[in-house]
Amino acid sequence: MPRPLRIAFLKPEFGVAGGLEAVVGQLEAIARADGHDVTRVSVDMRPPRAAVAGLDIPRNVWDAAPEYFPYLAGRAEFDRLDVRGFDAVVSTQSPSFAVRHPRHLSVFYHHHRVYYDLEEVYLRAGFAADETVHREAGKLIRELDQPALEGVGWFLAGSATVAERLVRFNGLRNSSVFHAGLIVGDERPAATGPGTGAVLSVGRHEFPKRTELVVAAAHLLPSVDVALVGTGGREAWAKALDHRLATTDADPAALTDAETWCNTGQGAPAVPEGHRSNVEFAGRVGDDDLARFAEAPCVVAPAYQEDYGLTAIEAMAQGKPVVVCRDGGGLTELVEHERTGLVVEPTPAAIAAAIERLTSDRDLAAELGANGVERAAELSWEAAADEWRAGLARVLA
Repeated sequence: MPRPLRIAFLKPEFGVAGGLEAVVGQLEAIARADGHDVTRVSVDMRPPRAAVAGLDIPRNVWDAAPEYFPYLAGRAEFDRLDVRGFDAVVSTQSPSFAVRHPRHLSVFYHHHRVYYDLEEVYLRAGFAADETVHREAGKLIRELDQPALEGVGWFLAGSATVAERLVRFNGLRNSSVFHAGLIVGDERPAATGPGTGAVLSVGRHEFPKRTELVVAAAHLLPSVDVALVGTGGREAWAKALDHRLATTDADPAALTDAETWCNTGQGAPAVPEGHRSNVEFAGRVGDDDLARFAEAPCVVAPAYQEDYGLTAIEAMAQGKPVVVCRDGGGLTELVEHERTGLVVEPTPAAIAAAIERLTSDRDLAAELGANGVERAAELSWEAAADEWRAGLARVLA
């Protein structure tokens, strides 16, 4: 182990507390346990004024490019940080990699994705007011990011999917894959195997988590209860879709991506008070409430091009088979088809068929669940700590 070091963990703050925030906290705890002096250095990515590096931006211009100017403002703050008093720095979310230091380790899960791997689907969904402007802004962001990314000594990529993005967009191969462990609870929960309660889907209602695909799939299985755990900006859209499918003759299997998840999620009609279907929107729950995992026959994780997929690990640790989509990115690295779960096409019909298969074939569900327990055991924080220490050693060499 290297001598005790002064290490700065660089963290953009977006006002949310998700899986990545928990991962950073775990890594800081590991570094402290190893005897290092750890400091969190944060930058608020919600600047109080419309300005970049001290230059005021007209508010109407700023608001017209909500992915561009706030990113530039945050990036400028990281770029100007003086971290010379630290022996090493660890950047986390984009754009904290803009910090300059000779011993720079990046725990890297994604670029500013709407200008990288999500650009095409983001445009297809209609988020950009002007496609040409968005593409030009993307070119500028990538040109700005490139030298900063080249200045990173080593990347701990959140998955092979993320490592491939670094090669594709930046030509960078100085990376290894970092596998985060469980983040729910203090100890690995006892595996319960497939239950007989509601099918579970855990994740934020945000683009492109695609919780809408689970809603549509549920309406192809009216006798199966489905619970969606999480909140987010698209929750009203998902609830409106549930209401539409429950009260009209719309065919869930015939819905297009644009009608389900590939849209802005804005303008959702209000759902009448008291509406009920076989879909439960459980909202935000605490760690103790996630004991519902014990009751679930399977867990559905439908996200598009996920960076990693902590939900899948939590589910497998509980002995639950996991349903993911073929274009799920890091999720497909965790879930092996017909071994620890099912990998299907990203359609309501395919997801419904997978749920039906797992809820009707208890022996198959139990077999996949048992295999998942073994796979999740490989993804421990002890193993993650070793991967972290190896990455740190590379930047210190």
